[in-house]
Amino acid sequence: MLSNTGRVRLEHIRIARREFGLPDDFESSVILNHPQFFRLFDADETRNKYIELVERDCTLTVCEIERVREREYREKGEDAEEIRFSFLVNFPPGFKIGKYYKIAMWKWQRLPYWSPYEDVSGYDLRSLEAQRRMEKRAVAMIHELLALTVEKKMTLERIAHFRMTMDLPKKLKEFVLQQQGIFYLSTRGNHGKLHTVFLKEAYRKGELVEPNELYLTRRKLAELVLVSPRKARMQPELASYWRDGVDNHMWDVGRDLDDVVDASYSDEDESCSGSDIDESC
Repeated sequence: MLSNTGRVRLEHIRIARREFGLPDDFESSVILNHPQFFRLFDADETRNKYIELVERDCTLTVCEIERVREREYREKGEDAEEIRFSFLVNFPPGFKIGKYYKIAMWKWQRLPYWSPYEDVSGYDLRSLEAQRRMEKRAVAMIHELLALTVEKKMTLERIAHFRMTMDLPKKLKEFVLQQQGIFYLSTRGNHGKLHTVFLKEAYRKGELVEPNELYLTRRKLAELVLVSPRKARMQPELASYWRDGVDNHMWDVGRDLDDVVDASYSDEDESCSGSDIDESC
């Protein structure tokens, strides 16, 4: 529903399946098993598989940032008109905000823009005002994309896969760095060559503000893997649990723990490739 054509390349979803909490067999268990929602087809011109939306559900077109604004309005009594198009901004410590920057930010926060779920194909986007709205729409698009992930984060290289279909800017890294109050760009992992974009409002002191069950399960599995066998004092019940084979499918989940650590993004089949991604980096 975020794409400008109602379709997304299957390979791009496969690469980011861990971030979206999808199983490895999502092509059959999610897409093919729900023909009322999705259609899978081969594009003759590109020889790639695409997932196409069968019918739009208007109840799902509410962005996460819109829910945040409503919560700010109800809990803090913010003026509805003042925060109608605003984002939660939290600048890093030591970030100096000058007088003119404050004025520019004040104007930007009140700049109207089109929703990421809105079809803009019929709009005239040649004017300067329309281009400014599209830039702010791109911020909302990345915000919504990160909000849909399990850990509210995704590598810049994987976001770049959706650049064409979601009308994102070419130079993604530069674009994200311009929004330091909304996103945090980390270069940890793969010797500084990996760029991970975090949704800042979703984190507090390095932890998710609203953790979900899948996130908590992954954290517990990661802690279990990091426990040293020499120091760990395994209880008989736990040892018996694994030995007897109760819930053996959890062992298969454990083999996918690379997604919990930074090294999970170093797989060759999931690295960024293509001219559009090179431009964004």
